[in-house]
Amino acid sequence: MKPQIEFKHVLGELSVNRHDPCEVLRELVSNSYDANCNKIYYAPLNTERGFAFLDDGSGLSTTKKINGITPWEAFFSIGRSTKKKGSAIGYKCQGTKLCFACSRILVATKTSAKSEWIFKIIDNPRSNLDVSFDISPHKNEQDLETIIRNFLPDPSSDTDAAITDLVDYASDFKTGTLVFIDGLDTENYAKYFTLNKNIEESYVFNYIRFFTRHGDVRRLDKLHGFTQNQITQIASKIGEAELSCFSNKKRLIIPHGFPYLEKPNVEDAKSPAAVSRLRDGRFFSRAAKAIQVGGKTYSLILAIDGNRRAHEEYQNLDRKGKTRSGVRLGDQRGLFISVNGIKICKYLELLENIDDYGVLADAESSSHFCIIIDGEFDLVTNRNSLSKKAFDTLTDPEFLKEFKKFLDVQKKTDSVFSELISRLKKESTENKLNEQMEILETARNRLKKRERFRINTTGKEHLFLSPLPGEEYLVGVLYATLANMLPPNSPYVDYWKKIVTFSTQGIDSLGIVDESISSPLKESNVVTVEYKYDFNNSGPFNHALAVVDYIVAWDVGLKNECKIHDSYTCFGDVKKSTKNDFEWIISDIESEDGAVYKNTVRVICLKDLIRKTFSIKFSTPDSKIG
Repeated sequence: MKPQIEFKHVLGELSVNRHDPCEVLRELVSNSYDANCNKIYYAPLNTERGFAFLDDGSGLSTTKKINGITPWEAFFSIGRSTKKKGSAIGYKCQGTKLCFACSRILVATKTSAKSEWIFKIIDNPRSNLDVSFDISPHKNEQDLETIIRNFLPDPSSDTDAAITDLVDYASDFKTGTLVFIDGLDTENYAKYFTLNKNIEESYVFNYIRFFTRHGDVRRLDKLHGFTQNQITQIASKIGEAELSCFSNKKRLIIPHGFPYLEKPNVEDAKSPAAVSRLRDGRFFSRAAKAIQVGGKTYSLILAIDGNRRAHEEYQNLDRKGKTRSGVRLGDQRGLFISVNGIKICKYLELLENIDDYGVLADAESSSHFCIIIDGEFDLVTNRNSLSKKAFDTLTDPEFLKEFKKFLDVQKKTDSVFSELISRLKKESTENKLNEQMEILETARNRLKKRERFRINTTGKEHLFLSPLPGEEYLVGVLYATLANMLPPNSPYVDYWKKIVTFSTQGIDSLGIVDESISSPLKESNVVTVEYKYDFNNSGPFNHALAVVDYIVAWDVGLKNECKIHDSYTCFGDVKKSTKNDFEWIISDIESEDGAVYKNTVRVICLKDLIRKTFSIKFSTPDSKIG
């Protein structure tokens, strides 16, 4: 018996373990539920940097083929599965491969009450497990404890206690599967896989509750504030297993279902409209509904818990400045997509497509609620995000219509939700107005410290400010304005063009060479002008050199006798003008494929041109002056 492996998947799958170490547990839990288990057992093995994972599911048959492969073979094979899409969680058969990122692995299984445990031990599975490796199980009628102790003949005291407890737990199993891992290849094993004395403070405890099939988002309860009708619609057909953890020589139970906060015994009197600061709210509301779109059923779940209530009652989740279990509170607030009960990814952007509810898409707004959309959505291979097909479903007009109808009904019938929306919209408007006012006030204050210059014409003095980085538009405004204020008989008149257009796309401006001729707008009398704050050789020019006549920059840092390139495959030679120190010429312009262009580009340093033309000085207030 040989494994069937599509090697193109291997590196991608095993590298996922680096991104999220406990993902291996998520996949094992999913497989246990797919196998219709009633009991699951997890024990971290601190000394061995591994774990034991056991369930009483249907086991891994070595004889019964499904989809052309037996479950035993499928466990060791990449890209092959006995599961069908829609009928199980782990139908892509990728997750269990995360188990192979270890020094040694023991897989044991029992498929009927009359059969014995069979097993396989593999050293360094990532290197040894390939299409030539014999995965045939050992069938020498050993009991489970003997199999485990032969795998780990000299366990530490804690591991020995875990083995004893595991064997006792499995004593009445008629079927089941055991995965025993030694030397898991993961960073910071102690942080992710071990259990604290207070189990609820552990990362693995919270990971199982928030991110695995055992933490099924469809598991609603009256204690959470959901009605019986809502529970019947969403939770009537989901299975529930007992998940036991063994640590510190004690066996503890991890509750089933997503950890929605329970309905408070005493309602906070202040609704969203009444609290002085929304982030201090402790308001509460629940809603859930099953909808059908395109013949498929989806579950919509809304859990509103004011920001302050969430901070106080999710005591073991990390928040700003405080590290607790390692699972962040902010990652559990907002809108999420779930597949068969497993919360997969956040998707706040979906709310932006719903009229009247876009305000909920704001990250700060999402601190008050959790919306979960559950269904049989397609996932990418590693099942950490949705496929394009899933996103297409979620943005389908019919789906959005049903989702909006759910929100509309809740807004109409639930004062907490209605007030929350109204309050968020009001604060969003106020925040945006305050932000704009602050920007304006800052800009006004900065005016006093900016470089400026004055030009006197016909006895009247005009004040101008120098541009700052990013103010290319002001470079153009100054160039166009000052062209109309030239001193009589200025020797620099040829450098000032009459600007007749401004554009935010394409060429910045068109200018006229000679305004006095009979047809000033004829093609030969029109030139193209580009504006820059700073122009140099360091990067490609973002317009085609072949179509530009003038580049007017506040500051020019071109190197003489050097090449300059644009972003359209053209390049030219830069030479400093011999007439004026504020001018450079770009000539001999050609493209990389050999095309030659006859135009030349004149580059003008506007600041120096202003000095020459108007004989003025630039000044800057002392930094201590307000």
